[in-house]
Amino acid sequence: MHEGREKVFYIPGKKRELLVAAPHHGYIPGSDYYTKEFAALLAIKLDGSLLYAENLRPLVDLNKNPQLASTPQLIELCHTYQQHALSEQVELFLEIHGHVNGHYDLELSCGFEFNPSHQFDIEFEERLASLRKTLKQEIADNWKDGLPLPPPSIGVFPFDQDVVMKATKTYLFQRIREVQLQGRRIYGIHIEIYKNFRTKGPDSPAYTCQLALVNALAQSINMSFHF
Repeated sequence: MHEGREKVFYIPGKKRELLVAAPHHGYIPGSDYYTKEFAALLAIKLDGSLLYAENLRPLVDLNKNPQLASTPQLIELCHTYQQHALSEQVELFLEIHGHVNGHYDLELSCGFEFNPSHQFDIEFEERLASLRKTLKQEIADNWKDGLPLPPPSIGVFPFDQDVVMKATKTYLFQRIREVQLQGRRIYGIHIEIYKNFRTKGPDSPAYTCQLALVNALAQSINMSFHF
């Protein structure tokens, strides 16, 4: 199914409650190169739905305030993307980005500091801590010697305060936080991946590393969030 004038694409998966997104994907300067490919592999592994954009950066940030977009058409695309992300059926939203200057190769964040007096936060903190621990173990156990890159370093905010890409001011993640505080059970995780671990396809030498990272993420997410 195509949405938004063939600029934003939504592909439903078996588990509609799990959505993997790549809002800044593209092959032009300013884009997060190959994040669609990474997100698609992860969605397949998780049996989740896939949501991605094509070459909309640097024209617009789909996960930012739609009113900041420069044209009515771009505002509409922001709304389309965010409506999918916040759809009532979504329980786990994973947003994939690419970075070149983070502190860790893989930076994950929920976008906020946990409140110990909020029951949902207690549960989310436990699940995210489990994801952090399990992911590190999965990579340590399964990163084979023959892979062309060393194992990626991993940081998870708010546990690792030196994570650079915290998403604490990202509009969409603040909207997710608002509905959490209103009682909705939706988990949002912002995932930043260093450029060396993103590639177009099997012909690239780094593809085996990308696949190993996807497998580790999928296994850890399933174990920690029980989807």
